[in-house]
Amino acid sequence: MALNRSFKLNSGHSIPAIGLGTWQSGPNEVKEAVSVALKSGYRHIDAAAVYGNETEVGDGIRSSGVDRKDIFITGKLWNTDHKPVDVENALDTTLKDLQTDYLDLYLIHWPVAFPRSADRFPVDPVTEQISVIDVPISDTWKAMEALVEKGKVRSIGVSNFTREKIEALLKTAVIPPAVNQIEAHAYLQQPDLLEWSKKQNIVTAAYSPLGNNIYNLPRGVDDPEIIALAKSLNKQPAQLLISWAVQRGTVVVPKSVTAQRIKDNFQDFELPQDVFDKISSLDRNTRYNFPIRLGVNIFREHSEETLKKGVEDWKEAQRKSKASS
Repeated sequence: MALNRSFKLNSGHSIPAIGLGTWQSGPNEVKEAVSVALKSGYRHIDAAAVYGNETEVGDGIRSSGVDRKDIFITGKLWNTDHKPVDVENALDTTLKDLQTDYLDLYLIHWPVAFPRSADRFPVDPVTEQISVIDVPISDTWKAMEALVEKGKVRSIGVSNFTREKIEALLKTAVIPPAVNQIEAHAYLQQPDLLEWSKKQNIVTAAYSPLGNNIYNLPRGVDDPEIIALAKSLNKQPAQLLISWAVQRGTVVVPKSVTAQRIKDNFQDFELPQDVFDKISSLDRNTRYNFPIRLGVNIFREHSEETLKKGVEDWKEAQRKSKASS
């Protein structure tokens, strides 16, 4: 039986501990996934403009029959809309697509700005690189705060922000960020950022809690020790990792489009301390989701040489793709 836990936000609202992630969920799949999740007891749906499926997410919410007021919906501002003049229009598009008149939580998706464009990743035709521009986060945040004042958003937050980025934002913010959504799982636990965030009364939300299967790298959910621990408790590896994530104090948004897996992922439980500690000892500091093609040292983990090579490799891959099409 699901524990239906939640976390109190610094805005005064509460966020359900387990939500359904919708990243990489196809348009023909996500409507049913969202509907199944809500009918199965989920009350938190994690969406984003860049996922390209918000209309179907909205259809799934509507078809579930669950009252909107009982659902916590998270949306995210994409990089092309960081200029203050574009923020509200971007939200309005999201609200229209999701078929709602407010969001429970709106996040700045990445601390990186692109020029306003219909392309999600606008490319400079001269440099052949993805265009990155300088828009101060403090300016974008002020526009986000205005959305709260207007009642279009109940809480605001950030995503993929480091401690340093949040500290800089807090110097000018009137409304502090309620949430920082980051990649976090057994192989990338980020304990220092998590503990610092708790002291700041900022809730951490974990995406890719089972690992990420698009980079062909080992995932926590496939770790032999995780599998053995789950078996010893008569649980599934995914249930073990989701429960561990909530127990360490993070919101978690596992993604699935398989009905039974969606239902199973919602069945969280309290881990014995020894099992919790064993999972906590598996940290490898392995980050899956770093968009090196942007050439921006978002997490301060790469050298300039590595960044430049990543950009050049991406540019070469794009040239080859165009030549073969």
